[in-house]
Amino acid sequence: MEINLEKLEETLDKAEVIYLSTSVHDVVSSRPVSPLNIGLNLYIRTSASSKKAKEMTANPNIAVCAGKFYFTGKARFLGSAFGSGNTELKKAYISRYPDSFGKEDEFIESDEVFFELTIEHVSEWIYENDIPVGFAEQTLR
Repeated sequence: MEINLEKLEETLDKAEVIYLSTSVHDVVSSRPVSPLNIGLNLYIRTSASSKKAKEMTANPNIAVCAGKFYFTGKARFLGSAFGSGNTELKKAYISRYPDSFGKEDEFIESDEVFFELTIEHVSEWIYENDIPVGFAEQTLR
């Protein structure tokens, strides 16, 4: 079976939360994150001092669950969310999450950074009438 990449992109477009797994020293941790996707490229923001930022910096291998999709890939540090190099990305993030970076943002820290998550291998559960009938996998990079 083949992955429906349009359905994956639609899932990411609608997802308020995805589940990101990272690892360092053979210890895996997972947490919900709010993604911005531009096509099949994902972007997350976090405090540079957060556990996930430290783990993605030490080990860029990541795994993500979103809807009926699971994928593995790489995280790449993009720098400060307040830096001039990320102005357009920050605007896009605010467009997706209007309360982000504002007074109502409970998670904002002075050391906010962006990471890009790239998909290398994706898997999808295939359902018919809400019953799983198959599994598809595809390498993208």
